[in-house]
Amino acid sequence: MACACQFKEFLEVEWSVPTIESRESAETVGMALEEIAAVRGVRVNLLAKTVTVCFDDAIIGLQHLKEAMLNVGFHAVLV
Repeated sequence: MACACQFKEFLEVEWSVPTIESRESAETVGMALEEIAAVRGVRVNLLAKTVTVCFDDAIIGLQHLKEAMLNVGFHAVLV
């Protein structure tokens, strides 16, 4: 499983997003996260219903990522 983060100085976390049901919903979640300036990489696994995010935790926190997914209709829980 390839990671979303190629930068060792950034944090990588994985979220369970059980309501990802389609390619379109996966794209919606991915785009919502990619729009955040401090996010350096996003990988959505539709089959596992997970989202892996690489981000600069000196700029934003986990709550900001969770809210971005919630704002587009997807509840996420850290794995």
